[in-house]
Amino acid sequence: MNKIDNYINEVLNNIVADKNMKERIRNDLFLHLNELSSEGNIDDILTRMGDPKEVAKEFMDTIYDDKSEIIEKLIQERTKVNILMNGYYEYKSKAKLFGLPLVHIKLNRRSGKPCVAKGIVAIGTVSIGVLSIGALPIGLISLGGFAVGAVSFGGVSIGLLLALGGLAVGSLAVGGFAVGLGAIGGCVIGKIAIGGYAKGTVAIGSTAVGKYIMTTQHIGPDTKEAVYGLIKNAYPNLPDWIVNFFSSLNIKFH
Repeated sequence: MNKIDNYINEVLNNIVADKNMKERIRNDLFLHLNELSSEGNIDDILTRMGDPKEVAKEFMDTIYDDKSEIIEKLIQERTKVNILMNGYYEYKSKAKLFGLPLVHIKLNRRSGKPCVAKGIVAIGTVSIGVLSIGALPIGLISLGGFAVGAVSFGGVSIGLLLALGGLAVGSLAVGGFAVGLGAIGGCVIGKIAIGGYAKGTVAIGSTAVGKYIMTTQHIGPDTKEAVYGLIKNAYPNLPDWIVNFFSSLNIKFH
């Protein structure tokens, strides 16, 4: 970068203006200085031009007739800088329910201390709410990396009622590795286990280990009655809607 470019950059660094205005000033200064440089020594020319801060001030006086404009511009620039300097982004709705904001979002801009969001809808590194979304969500319905809730979806998922994930633990667990009263997936353990490798009181799958077993490569319409009868034999008092749910599944095991 030559002396002219350095000088122009110093001037522009001391000007508060939008991108288009700065580009116009850059072009005007560049043309002016290049024209002068053809007539004499560039160091002498830059000395005559004066201190870059003073040149910037002259431009600012020309741009802003009303000084309140520059004050407003400076406030806006300062706000942008403050936002970028913060380690996190946060939004919290004014509306509340049960003392909690309806929506609370708090996310890390950089790595560091985890951000905690608490709200009816909570989104954050750690989120606590009715609907929670994040790396570690805890809520009635949770979605994220490590999810804990009544209903949870995640890489590792723990759900009181329903858990879906790579590793799922819940009353009904569905996942690559699932553990629950009812478990469906690749490798499963449960009272009723349906999967590639299934271990349970009722076990249905390619490899089935249990008291009531069915070894099969799939379950579907053609196996519905057999699955229904197997579960009913094991749990005669189990409500029909639960038995119908498991016997109506359509799954292929690999």
